[in-house]
Amino acid sequence: MTLKKYFNNRNVVEAAELFSAGFCNLNCSYCYIPKKKFLKEIHKNIMNKIETGQYLQELYELFGDDLNHISHWGTEPTLTIRNFKKFYNDAINKFPKLKNIMLSSNFMTTPENLINFICLDLPKTRPLEIKIQVSIDGPPWITDKNRGPGTTDIIMKHVFEVTKQLSLNNNLHKIQMHVKPTIGQEDIKILSDIQQLIKYYKFFDEFLTDWIAHDINKNIIIQREVDPTIVLPFEYTTEDGINFSKLLENQIILKQNKYKSISQPESNYYHRFINKTQVYKELFTKQKMFTCSSGDSMIGIGENTREIHSCHRTFFTNHPDYEQAAIEHKLDDLTIKGIELNRNKLLIESNTSKYDNKLNTIKMLYSSRCYNDFTKHKYSTGVAMALELANCGQISKEFTNETLAFLLTLLIQTTDCPMDNIVTSGNSLIPSLPMYRLFGNGVAQNIFSRIIKRRI
Repeated sequence: MTLKKYFNNRNVVEAAELFSAGFCNLNCSYCYIPKKKFLKEIHKNIMNKIETGQYLQELYELFGDDLNHISHWGTEPTLTIRNFKKFYNDAINKFPKLKNIMLSSNFMTTPENLINFICLDLPKTRPLEIKIQVSIDGPPWITDKNRGPGTTDIIMKHVFEVTKQLSLNNNLHKIQMHVKPTIGQEDIKILSDIQQLIKYYKFFDEFLTDWIAHDINKNIIIQREVDPTIVLPFEYTTEDGINFSKLLENQIILKQNKYKSISQPESNYYHRFINKTQVYKELFTKQKMFTCSSGDSMIGIGENTREIHSCHRTFFTNHPDYEQAAIEHKLDDLTIKGIELNRNKLLIESNTSKYDNKLNTIKMLYSSRCYNDFTKHKYSTGVAMALELANCGQISKEFTNETLAFLLTLLIQTTDCPMDNIVTSGNSLIPSLPMYRLFGNGVAQNIFSRIIKRRI
């Protein structure tokens, strides 16, 4: 009676995103989660599901023996991570294929939480792969602005301590750590100035150098790639797209520089796209290679009993106090507009369900399959949007060419989020206009021309 029954055994749902914490110790400027009182109620429900073993029971009912990956989400997962000791000591036997655990942390909690979880709480019967994402946006003039005064220094101090202790005390599990910088509209404008981007990469080079030095026994994989991802959703403009293109051009210039520890600056959007072009012939036959895994190989497990989500993006949005809290908290304009147009309700109805309600679960999975499988519909809509935006001057005129409009759509839809699409446009198959403005004013042309030159 696992989720496999809905896919006629042609698809294995093997990854689970757990709603692991209901509140956060930061209030980042770009976060879509309003930091209000209702988060404490959510947190209480989560703690109850951990302590009673409900999470473990639901995972087994949904995945059976197929579960091999668990990721911890919420606001800040390290606030509750040590409460999962019994969970994992039972899970290691219940799920013979379980091999990966992932979490993203702002590293503002005490380092002992992560250290003791990995070194003391996790079972010792077989090795696991632990992936830890470090949320730091850049130098203090970016991170402190986005996350709060003094956060940069605290994050770095805690990262060093966690790394050192894991290197010295973990003799079984394979640890991988990497940074995830996030930038918004203001940061994109700042980093479009090459002198500021030089300072940005200098900071990360020094940070990575010190970080790697704390891996005393050289048994932790610390990824050296540093490339910022953009805040979404957000109402990006044509000017933002021009600035984003300048940032990319500056990254290419800085690739000529020598760095102690970081890899040469490069756009992850370039790499995502070039990887897709290598398997382009499968676009209409193996669609899942070109989309996110939400509602496909991965399902989110919510705070309430037997509650499932397409992914972690909707964990907070179905709480009755979310919409009013979002308005009071003055979230980004696109989210507020989506709430005013009842798109948040559409997001909840199409991407959450009680899994013991067969009809609603089928509706939720069908919604996800629409995004993953209705490829021609999705790309036709995107091309029409690109042509219109090019004709009215919001993106470059080159995209009045249908082939280039299609390639732009392919680039955008290898990075977009179906949940955000619903919030911004009312349909998971319709990418948001701001993404076209951001990528259609120089970034796409840069990426396409580089791929052509590379192949020549």
